[in-house]
Amino acid sequence: MKLRLIVWVLLFVFMLSGVSFAAINVDNPTGTVKIMMPDGKQIVVKPGEEMPTIPDGSVITIMDGSAVVSTTGKSTASVLIGAYTLQIRETSKVNLRLNPDGTVDSTIILGEAVVTRKPEAFRFPRTPNAEQLEGGRGEILSPSA
Repeated sequence: MKLRLIVWVLLFVFMLSGVSFAAINVDNPTGTVKIMMPDGKQIVVKPGEEMPTIPDGSVITIMDGSAVVSTTGKSTASVLIGAYTLQIRETSKVNLRLNPDGTVDSTIILGEAVVTRKPEAFRFPRTPNAEQLEGGRGEILSPSA
């Protein structure tokens, strides 16, 4: 009977240790952080507020300021910041900062991260309106005209 109880306790402790050591952490945020949970629930954390427990499969968006994002155990994190997406691998730590001009500073402190840039939409050149055309007649004049 005691052996069975000891086995159950060890199994329980082993299972909890796997859960407690696998996590996504956002530390030292200086700006707003948005978290999209795997179930679709969105949480917005403002500076000074307590960060919730972030489950695996969540998408973290650094809206402004800086933060240190880390993963432990088998967890991975997807982080959006500015025009970039970072896939932070298992047991990794990245320092991120979104600058006021939209640029991003990142430093991989531990482990690995894959960084991709969002493609920018192609914009056609602006067509001049009639007032911008020579003579105001609504026609485009060629250099040979």
